[in-house]
Amino acid sequence: MTVIYRFRSMDNLLHEHNELENQELALSSPRYFNDPLEGYQDVFWEGDEVLWENLLRHYLLNLHRAAMICGISDDEETLDEYAIDPKLTRDGLPTDLWRQHYDSACQCFFDEKEFGRIPSRLASLPKPLKRKSLQLVLSVIHRSALESVLETLQNSGVISEGWPEVTNSTDSETVVEMLDNLSGAMADEPEEQWIETIASQVAPLQSHAFLERALRTGGEQLELHEKKVHLLHESFPNRYIRGICNSLIHTNWHTSCFAKECTSPPMWAAYADEHRGAALMFRADRQTDESWGELNVTGRTGWHDSEPIYGEIPASLYAVDYESPPPEVDFFQSLGTLPVPKLESAWHSTPDGETSEIVDGILEDLDTWRKDHWDQFRCMTTRKLEQWEHEKEIRMVLPDLLGSGESHRKVTYDISQLEGVVFGLRTKLEDRFEVMRIISENNNNGDSSSVEFYQMVFDGAEFKKVELNMF
Repeated sequence: MTVIYRFRSMDNLLHEHNELENQELALSSPRYFNDPLEGYQDVFWEGDEVLWENLLRHYLLNLHRAAMICGISDDEETLDEYAIDPKLTRDGLPTDLWRQHYDSACQCFFDEKEFGRIPSRLASLPKPLKRKSLQLVLSVIHRSALESVLETLQNSGVISEGWPEVTNSTDSETVVEMLDNLSGAMADEPEEQWIETIASQVAPLQSHAFLERALRTGGEQLELHEKKVHLLHESFPNRYIRGICNSLIHTNWHTSCFAKECTSPPMWAAYADEHRGAALMFRADRQTDESWGELNVTGRTGWHDSEPIYGEIPASLYAVDYESPPPEVDFFQSLGTLPVPKLESAWHSTPDGETSEIVDGILEDLDTWRKDHWDQFRCMTTRKLEQWEHEKEIRMVLPDLLGSGESHRKVTYDISQLEGVVFGLRTKLEDRFEVMRIISENNNNGDSSSVEFYQMVFDGAEFKKVELNMF
């Protein structure tokens, strides 16, 4: 048996969320983690002409969606949350009219502006494009793509003529020349990281320049209209890449965090309300070479009609890896959140009927692909930068297989899995009493003695826990 520690504030355990009384473990999704690089993957794009054409079509599809939302919505939350939908396909557009507008924008971009030759140039690059390199390429293409979308929507009367004019759009010949130069640089340089380093500075510089222009207008705050302009004209390439990496490769996931030990003052300060909280001690059973152990929890496992179904979940625990580099992910071969029919129609084949040969292996051996995909998921969800190594974290990861999209989630545990409670240096007397009372009531026999109690102390030389169960 192994013991792991979960640091909590008294607000979480008692006063606001009643986690102890309800025997709950709270789980959060990555967007609410204190480390914005959680779940980072070294994604790269390497594909044939079919895959690249479909990426650009998907980019136009989401740009069309963002322009429509900017045109019809005055709700800032809608703009932030729903302007981009990575899982959207042409067939998923709400009306035939929206599909017609989108088709017209594609025709304008690929045919009239002659960007139809760009996919073959992208497919012929000697090395894959990584995140920032792809963002740089899309930033160069973006204004012509936006021009195609806005022209279509304005000609149809969907949005007014009052939108800021798209300036400095790049023609297809210039983009071809840029890609040829990029291809030559890739062939000459053994390391492609310098391209990522340079490309990573483009978006911050563009955003800062936008803010400087906004300041010169004399406004006291950014208005919604200015945020719409920033989304459509400046930040869209970055948001698009972030969206497709976060949503199309792996399902959303939630994690509950534990630690291997409880003797780290920074952990008490950060996660237990500056030593005023407590650390719950859990028994982790069935430790293996691959996992730290397992907790049996109860949570939502499905739906019946509109009612949730709850059942037991054997949740594996994994030690966080602070040493390995981010897992490399081939984007075009890792689209794991889309159903196969949608994957084949929206990504693996073009409207003209051409199909990609690169992804044939996935469909031929789906079982192997799925195993590799979930191995990759575990590596992604249990890795952090070495700067966090002091936390010595153990984590429970639950994939959101039901597609709820929730930011937070709760599961419950059995009181028999609670080994003990460690109080902090500053835990109030009344909070300690309330913890002991709740544990006594939650035990079927009304006794708290089956749970050990400890107190953190500093004896002048060592920060350690001491046992409190004297009798």
